[in-house]
Amino acid sequence: ETSLKGKKASKGAKVPGVTRHIILIRHGQYDETHQEDEKRKLTKLGREQAELTGKRLATLLQGGKDEKLFGRCKIKIVRVSDMTRAKETAQIISKHLPDVDVAEPDYLLNEGIPAQVIPIRPELGVEKAYDQNHEAIESAFQKYFYRSTVKPPTTNEEDNDDAEKKEYDHEFEIIVGHGNVIRYFFCRALQLPPEAWLRLSIFNCSMTYIMVNPSGTASCRFVGDIGHLGYEHSTFSMFHGFTWG
Repeated sequence: ETSLKGKKASKGAKVPGVTRHIILIRHGQYDETHQEDEKRKLTKLGREQAELTGKRLATLLQGGKDEKLFGRCKIKIVRVSDMTRAKETAQIISKHLPDVDVAEPDYLLNEGIPAQVIPIRPELGVEKAYDQNHEAIESAFQKYFYRSTVKPPTTNEEDNDDAEKKEYDHEFEIIVGHGNVIRYFFCRALQLPPEAWLRLSIFNCSMTYIMVNPSGTASCRFVGDIGHLGYEHSTFSMFHGFTWG
């Protein structure tokens, strides 16, 4: 395996530090009939999608009945782009995570064309948009995808049970953003050709989960997961269900 820095990941001894869990969530379905961002608000269905996603994330915070097997997930923060549909989605999700901080919106996470497309598709007009968007989106990747070398805090022997150790060793972060950006992050994190980003379909309020170990090794636990939504809440932009394309 290789690390985020492109170096060969070491085998054997575990590198001390905190394992970072990054959950990328695409915004809910929104009204695409307007060009102005402030008017591109979530549809009724999009708001329902965000509610269901918030409930799914709340179960991670709560953990399972057997905490030694299904420990609580320590969600550190919710991050969000500076676009209306993403901010609305994050606001709804955060209602279900009352003790989790929500960061100021970050324009680097805004939607755009993140990379060239292979096979080439001239009808998309990628070239100009790529020049305008790539630098910001790549900066966002560098900003949020990194390995943690911070050692987890030590606890008193009396309190140092397996569940608590597991919580301190792992840190979860939610990023509410956009389909193109999430597809690009997925390719970059796994060191796949970023030009393949358009071959992935990221549904509204889907969850893509990347884990970064202290060694720098990155892996994907799931991509575009919509199991929490159900079929009637499954959309790709204004396309409903799966019988399209």
